[in-house]
Amino acid sequence: MDDEKKSEIARLISQLLSQKTEEEQDEVYDKIDQLSPDPEWSRYVFHSSEFYDEAENLDIEAVVEKIAAYKPIIL
Repeated sequence: MDDEKKSEIARLISQLLSQKTEEEQDEVYDKIDQLSPDPEWSRYVFHSSEFYDEAENLDIEAVVEKIAAYKPIIL
């Protein structure tokens, strides 16, 4: 994944976490879904403590690196 795509995903994750309405969140979520090669990206943000520090701040760069490292299994 190139740096431009990583930056865009990071920006969108930050935007997703700051959106006020469900419609805005859904729109940003869909954009990330289209860009992310990892279908589990939302689990890292919403359902895992792996990328949060003690103050519950998300390490967006670590999430993006995890997404970028995803390699699909080709059957």
